[in-house]
Amino acid sequence: MAKLRWTQLGALLLCFAGVSTGWAQSTLHIGPGSGSKCATGCAGDPNLLAGARNVDIYQTSNGASTLSQPVLLILGVPSQYDHLMPIMPIQSVKSVNPYPAGTSLTGTAGFAASGTYGLINPVSDGYFGNMSAGGEVYKFLGLIGANKSNSFTNWAAEDEEYVDLTVTSFSIHVFAINADLGPDGLINVSLVKNVPKGTYVVAYSQVNGKSYSVPFTESGLKVSY
Repeated sequence: MAKLRWTQLGALLLCFAGVSTGWAQSTLHIGPGSGSKCATGCAGDPNLLAGARNVDIYQTSNGASTLSQPVLLILGVPSQYDHLMPIMPIQSVKSVNPYPAGTSLTGTAGFAASGTYGLINPVSDGYFGNMSAGGEVYKFLGLIGANKSNSFTNWAAEDEEYVDLTVTSFSIHVFAINADLGPDGLINVSLVKNVPKGTYVVAYSQVNGKSYSVPFTESGLKVSY
């Protein structure tokens, strides 16, 4: 009887595990802006953003529902350069659904608010603290069900490889993007030119109980001015 109970319990746990993984989607990609060659992502591990006057969030799933607003745009800035980070780096927002020939609409951006999808309290407008060794950005921010590959370890290693920069921590800034992101859709975000080199870009949102995030292989890394 005890063996039967443990077998039933194991099956139940596997069932719950299947449900949990089914609610997490790693289908968002970061690209160098609408109209660029890699707007939908290049699997660059990460995707290298030269200049980064524009970045985009692309939804690779053609079966996803339109994501809830806001879509969170997350920037991880090397802490030694954070004094160069503009308080509000976003100049304009435009969505295209589906990309590239769908309906184009203007969106808005602001500072992300605590509690959005479980987001922790900010330290100040848009700034949510520094992530150091052992951290993973979505967990650091309290955002559940996200891809776990955007770790300090991965970010620091690629900053050293592509930017020749040794990073001890990343200053995390989060912005609320109010624009539709539907199946095969894209949000283009225009940034000011002085977002620091070595900055990572990822995104997050939810819809119908599912979380949507960016895997490290499709994150964006600003490598030049």
